[in-house]
Amino acid sequence: MDPYKVLGITQGATDEEIKKAYRNLSRKYHPDANVNNPNKAQAEEKFKEVQQAYDLIMKQKQQGYSYGYGGFGSGMNNGAYGSGYGQSTDSVEMQAAANYLAHRCYREALNVLNGISNRSARWYYYSAMANMGVGNNATALEHANTAVSMEPSNMEYRQLKQQLEFGGTWYTNMGSSYERPYASSGSFCLSMLCMNILCNCCCRPF
Repeated sequence: MDPYKVLGITQGATDEEIKKAYRNLSRKYHPDANVNNPNKAQAEEKFKEVQQAYDLIMKQKQQGYSYGYGGFGSGMNNGAYGSGYGQSTDSVEMQAAANYLAHRCYREALNVLNGISNRSARWYYYSAMANMGVGNNATALEHANTAVSMEPSNMEYRQLKQQLEFGGTWYTNMGSSYERPYASSGSFCLSMLCMNILCNCCCRPF
């Protein structure tokens, strides 16, 4: 899916044109504006699609590169939705897990992670966050320790390990960019699952 097409603009659009298109579509498809709409479920899915498209375009502009045909997750670099989520070198499956974690869909993230056989330090880091999100703190600490042992110089992994060891409260700051609202995480997770299935079928990296 081309995020520029989702917003109805061209790749040469200015920042102001991008923001204007985003604001107009967000208002049009926002759940609060479609309470009595018999097609409110479709409107909600379109609303989330608009958020994803806008996020990707703005992140790419910040990183200084243009859109490539890799789907919404393929362009994510570290911090696209919050600290530690997604890297440009991640596989499609790891990008899917990063997307789920960024939106607090922890069980869905675990389902994706459990299907990955190549378990790198980042896999254990993601798994630690997902397990912590569902309350499996013992497994979370074990996997955080494994991530640190594999890459002892990585501060993200070390910070997560310390938080788990000292019982700190972990909170993922998804941020707010340009009046971006989010709907319920449960519905979002379902839409993300569909998007990732589509991505696996159609958006393999070159």
